[in-house]
Parts: sequence; C-alpha cells; structure tokens
Amino acid sequence: MATITPEAAELTVLISNIKQKYPGLGIKKVLAEIQTQQPTWLVSERRVKKMMDEAGITVARPEAEMDLDSSVPVSHIDTDVDVSALTNGQVKARMINKIVGKGLFAAQDLSKDKIIFTEFPFIYFPPMKRFHMVVNGEACGLCARSIRRGHLLICSCQSCGKIKYCTKACRQTAWDSSHRFECSALNPALKEYISYCMEENWNAGMGALRCYERILIANETSPEELASVLKHLDAFATVSQEERQKKETSWDMMGYQSREHWDKSLQLLIKGCQYPLNVTGRNGTSVLTKPLPDRLENLFTMETYLKFLGRYNINNQDGGLYLLHSSLNHACVPNVIIDHPGAGTDYGVSVRLARDIKRDEQLQITYCDPRWKRETRQQYLRTEYLFTCKCKRCTGADDNLSNEIMQALKLGQPQ
Repeated sequence: MATITPEAAELTVLISNIKQKYPGLGIKKVLAEIQTQQPTWLVSERRVKKMMDEAGITVARPEAEMDLDSSVPVSHIDTDVDVSALTNGQVKARMINKIVGKGLFAAQDLSKDKIIFTEFPFIYFPPMKRFHMVVNGEACGLCARSIRRGHLLICSCQSCGKIKYCTKACRQTAWDSSHRFECSALNPALKEYISYCMEENWNAGMGALRCYERILIANETSPEELASVLKHLDAFATVSQEERQKKETSWDMMGYQSREHWDKSLQLLIKGCQYPLNVTGRNGTSVLTKPLPDRLENLFTMETYLKFLGRYNINNQDGGLYLLHSSLNHACVPNVIIDHPGAGTDYGVSVRLARDIKRDEQLQITYCDPRWKRETRQQYLRTEYLFTCKCKRCTGADDNLSNEIMQALKLGQPQ
C-alpha cells in the first residue's frame, strides 16, 4: 500500500474532528485513530503533537484533573478567532489544561511598551451610572461616551428616537448586536426587565441580557451566524453564578434572597422574549420572527440564565466581554497591561507589554489590585474567580512588586 504525507491543513482538520468526537484521547490514541481512518497517511507521533500544540487542541489529562468541581470555570479555545491574524503574528493561543483553561503566549520575543493588540467587545454593557446617561440621551447607546449637544455626528435610534449615538457607526453596531431587541418602540415588554436591573444597580443582569440578545438576533440572521455566536460565547470561561456565590460566607444565610432575585428577573426576561416579536418600527424592521431551533430549547431555563450571569461576571473587563482578552490569565506580577484606546469610554481595550517578554512566555494580566498583600489577593481571587493563585509571587518568599512593574502599571502606594 502506497503511503502519502498529508498536508498540515488536512491533518489539523482530522485531528480536530477526532478530538471533538473523542475528547479524552491523548496523542498516541489520536495517532492510532488517524491510522485507522487514513491508513495510507504517513504521520508520526511527534507531528501529531506539533499539530495539536499549534492548533491549541488539548490532550487528555489525568483523571483527577478531569473530574472538575462544578465551581471551576471552564473555558475553550475559540477556533473561529484567528489569534495570529488579529495580533500580527505576535501571539498564539494554547489550551493549558482543563482547570486553567486557555491562555495567550508570545509567538516571538516582544519589547516592553509594545501594544500587541487592540480589541472591541463582543458583548458590552457600560457601568450602570453611564447607562442611566444612555437612557436619558446624555451618552452614546453603544460606547457610553458623553454626548455633546449640537455635535454634528449625533444621531438617534430610528424607531424609538430616544437612544442617541455619537456616530452612525455606533448606531449600526448597537442595532446589529442589541438595540433592535431592547428598543422600547419595538419591544416594550422588555422594559420591565431593564428597569428592574437599573433599580437593582445590576450590571450582570444587563450583561446577561446582552448575551441573550446576541443569540436571538443571530437566530434571525442565519444558522451560520447563530452557530458562530454560540461558539464565541461557549469559549468564554463559564461557571454558574450560584456556584460563584456559594463561595461567599453569607450564602447559607442569604442564598434564598439571591434565588428570589434570580427567579423574578428570569420571569421578566422571559416576558420580554416572547415569540414572535413582530412589532414594526419606523424603519419597517420587525424584531424577532423566527422560532428558536431545538438546540436552544433550554435557553431560558434557570440553569442557562445563571451561567450567563456567571460568564459575564467572571469575564468582563470594565463591562466588556472580549474574544481575545478573555484568554489572558492572571498573575500577581502581570507582564501585560490593559488600556482603553477611546477617549471618554471604556469601550475597547489595548493590551500593552509591561516588560520585555520572551517567545513562548504566557501573557498575563492581574485580576486584582497587585498592591494588595498576599492574603488579601488570595481571598479576593478565591471569592470572585474561584481559584487559588499559585503564581511565583504567591508561592515565593518575596511578596513585593518591583519598581519597574509599579511604574509600568502606573501604581502609587498600596491601598
């Protein structure tokens, strides 16, 4: 039997399909499956490992690691996000393990202060104070930048006329991602849910709504768009909000209040999402007319709702969920810094190097104030992010930050 050496693209596709069907297989068993499916292919174990590493495909892990506690956030690499293209070849994504999840790594040596990528959010909800300004027509309905009266580029929603935008581009982006569903003229039934979130000062409730909106609007667009949106959302670190709050010391006494809160809000959400929403606005566009596919039959269950709340809380950076940024893991001595590129808004992030970084070094931000002492950081990370930090600073003898990192992060004295 003649043998051939498959192209890298062919091999990667087959490996991906095998791992999707048999996620527990390690490198040797993946190779055996390749040989079963393609007996004429000449492939080595070393090449399989290389292809899996480059594609960010995780290998099987020890059983002790596979049996995860339900409170451990689970993330996946989003293969629809071309990390290399979005970072000009400077960064690559890898699956570290089942517990840590994915991570971003330098694909080459990188110099301090270099901006390695700038990104706009897949999901965004501004701080509630800003959202009140949005509702009052004082801030942009997308980026929440303050609106100056009389500015030539200001425009309004063509259906409700209430929500204003700093540019037509912001209006179109908001319409495509959320406002066509939130618009009070098109979907007045959702007003109760939004009002409840505003009264409760509940950003996560609105963040979860924005996730639902992306799904529902994608369902109206095409099956391909729906599949893409679901894949993006599934890749974010996900854990139930109930599991997060069970880590709090007050849960045993106050948990019932949280459940009442979730029950009420979910019912209001369902009320605002009844099909078909075929009210037509001034621009002649209906809201939602296509029924949900069978795969989304559990979309409005409490379990799914709590996962959206947990997903938003654990991933958001100043209100935004970012497809690339979400792959950045934590270290108490970060080597990258998050900046906001837009003036007067937190909409968008730039990731900048705090120091020189070597090829294959993991890029890490800090999830907490790095000036805090070890005990304070550990407690915060366990409660908010559900993990115990084992970075060098937390496990070593020296708990101090270097002057270089302090200056790069523009930090003053410890709080």
